[in-house]
Amino acid sequence: MAEITANGYVSIREHIVQNWKKVVLKDASNAQIFTTNIDGVKAKWTHTRTTEQRVTGWNDFGEPMYEQVKVESIPTLEISIKITGADVSPLPSSVSKVQVIDSQNRIMTEETFQPFRFETAQDELTMIIKIQVPQQ
Repeated sequence: MAEITANGYVSIREHIVQNWKKVVLKDASNAQIFTTNIDGVKAKWTHTRTTEQRVTGWNDFGEPMYEQVKVESIPTLEISIKITGADVSPLPSSVSKVQVIDSQNRIMTEETFQPFRFETAQDELTMIIKIQVPQQ
């Protein structure tokens, strides 16, 4: 059986970041309380990426051309989400589950946590969702 190389794991992490698009918060009865795109407004990717020099093409003489590119080389990906009670409907509401959804609306990961209750529009919840994609 063939094993995935370190570059294979980088490719898997890059696929995740490019294709996992939404965060959904649910209550204990699995009702959706809040959803947002991972677009930098309410939710964004916040893990560290490294920079590597990679071959990005070939010149007219057949020599490689190099460029510095950001690479998903860290095994733990992170999504940060920050919402207030003003984002949630209805109030009051409790959230106890988070899901990350891909571009085809499939649940890619979910986690249950100690309930957080939004009572007012000023209540604020900040979460960091950690997704472990191991090295080889």
